[in-house]
Amino acid sequence: MVAALLLVLFGVVALLAPLVSAHGANASPNAPATSAARAAEFTLPPIRHVFVIVLENEDYASTFGSAVADPYLSKVLPSEGTLLTRYYGIGHYSNDNYIAMISGQPPNPATQLDCSMFVNFPAAKLLAGDIEPGNGCVYPKDVETIANQLEAKGFTWKGYEQDMGSISSRETAACGHPKVGSADDTEVAVNRDGYASRHDPFVYFHSIIDSVAYCDAHVVALGSPTGAMPASARKGETGLVTDLKAVTTTPNFSMITPNLCNDGHDYPCVNQKSGASRLADIDTFLATWVPKITHSAAFKQDGLLVVTFDEAGAASTACCGEKPGPAAPEPGLNGPGGGRIGAVLISPFIKPGGIVFLTEYNHYSLLASIEALFGLPRLGDARTVPTIFGPPVFTRPKG
Repeated sequence: MVAALLLVLFGVVALLAPLVSAHGANASPNAPATSAARAAEFTLPPIRHVFVIVLENEDYASTFGSAVADPYLSKVLPSEGTLLTRYYGIGHYSNDNYIAMISGQPPNPATQLDCSMFVNFPAAKLLAGDIEPGNGCVYPKDVETIANQLEAKGFTWKGYEQDMGSISSRETAACGHPKVGSADDTEVAVNRDGYASRHDPFVYFHSIIDSVAYCDAHVVALGSPTGAMPASARKGETGLVTDLKAVTTTPNFSMITPNLCNDGHDYPCVNQKSGASRLADIDTFLATWVPKITHSAAFKQDGLLVVTFDEAGAASTACCGEKPGPAAPEPGLNGPGGGRIGAVLISPFIKPGGIVFLTEYNHYSLLASIEALFGLPRLGDARTVPTIFGPPVFTRPKG
C-alpha cells in the first residue's frame, strides 16, 4: 500500500516538474547556479506598447479557476498568452489598488475607503524619496506616477475611461474628476453613466490634473467599439479604437477602465442591460475589446496586454513582502494584501498557453515590470518587490 502510494506521488511530481521548469517558477535556494545565471542574463523584450485592463472584485478561484461563467477570460485569453496563478492585489477596497498600479504608493485609510471625499493630503515631506506619509486622496505635485516618468523619457500614455462624460453634468469627457475638497458623486452608477473616478487613478495626482490641458489630452473617454465619442467630448478627443488605427497614434502605455457594469462591480446594472452574471458582463467586454487591441499594428509590433483585477473582494492575502503604508495600520483594510486575483498576459513575446505556477506577483510587480520595460526607475513600493515579469513570462522571441 505504501509502495503504491509512493509510486503515485512520484508520478505526480514527474508530471509537474516539466511544467514548472518550462514556465520558470521561482528557483529554490538549492537550484543550480546555472539557473540563476540564466535569469541574470535575461534581457527583457523590446516591448513599447503596454495595455492594462483592470476588472473588479473577484478572486482567482471564481474567475480563472472556473470556466462556467467566463470562458473568454478563463480559457481563451490564457490560451493566447500566459496565466499568472499567484498574482495578488495590495489592499481593499478599490482605489488603493489602482493608485498602486501607476505610482507604487501604499494604501492609507482614505484610499482604502475609496476616497468618498476628493481631498488633498496634509502638507508633509515625502518618505524614502517618494512615499507620501499622510492620509488623503489627491497626491501632492511632487509625487510621481508612471505617466510622469514616461512623459519625461519621451514616451506617450493615456487612460481610457468607459462612460466618462456620458452625462456631462456629472463629469467631463476628459479628465473627469470631482472638485478637490468635495464629495465624489461618481461612486454609484446612474442610468447611461457607469464611470467611477475611484477606478481612474490618474486623476488622484496633482502632477497630472493641475494642468487641465495636459490632463484633458491624456485622461479620455474610452469611446464606443466603433470609435464614436460622447457628445460632450472635447474637440480632437479620440478614444481607443481611433488611436489603435496606427502605431504612431497608439500610446506607449494605455490603461483601460471599463464602466461599473463591464468591470464586474455592479450586478444587475442600472446603466445598461446586464448579462447572465457579473462574470458574463466581464466576458462580453473583453471579447469586444481585447481583439481590437491584439489585432492592432502596435500590439503586433511590440505589444503587451495585461488583464487583471483590482482585488479579491473580502479575501486579504498578500505576497511579495508587502508592507503597510506609513499612515495605514496594515496593508489591506481587512488584513494584509488584497487577495489572490490572478492575471493573464498576452504578447508576441509570450508563448501561448503558458502557466506560471509558483512565482508571486502583485500590483507593485506590475508597475516595476512596466518601468523595467521602458528603462525607468522604480517608484514607491515597486522598489520592494523581489520579482518582475521576466523569464517565467516572456518565453519566446518575437516571430
